[in-house]
Amino acid sequence: MTSEEVQQIIKKELESHSDLTSLQGVNLNDCLIKPKKETYISSIDESIKFELWTVFEETLDRKGYKITFDESDGTFGLGMMTNNDLLMDIGTHGTFLDTLRGM
Repeated sequence: MTSEEVQQIIKKELESHSDLTSLQGVNLNDCLIKPKKETYISSIDESIKFELWTVFEETLDRKGYKITFDESDGTFGLGMMTNNDLLMDIGTHGTFLDTLRGM
């Protein structure tokens, strides 16, 4: 899967909703990023690692929530940066909008 394919999945989901620029108090135009594949650790067992696409950054300093995409099952989830500067998967929500609302 490519970054562009992940972007198309998000774009298709967002097309069915109007005025999403400020949903959940965030500006999607500022927070949606070009998807990049990164390694996330499990919140239950830090020895377990996942390769997920980071598609959304709540803050520029990377300390806010992230929205991830798991290409193995087509679901979106939440992530965060740990105090040790590791990306951590903190749960799967399903769709992009469900995940955004779960923040």
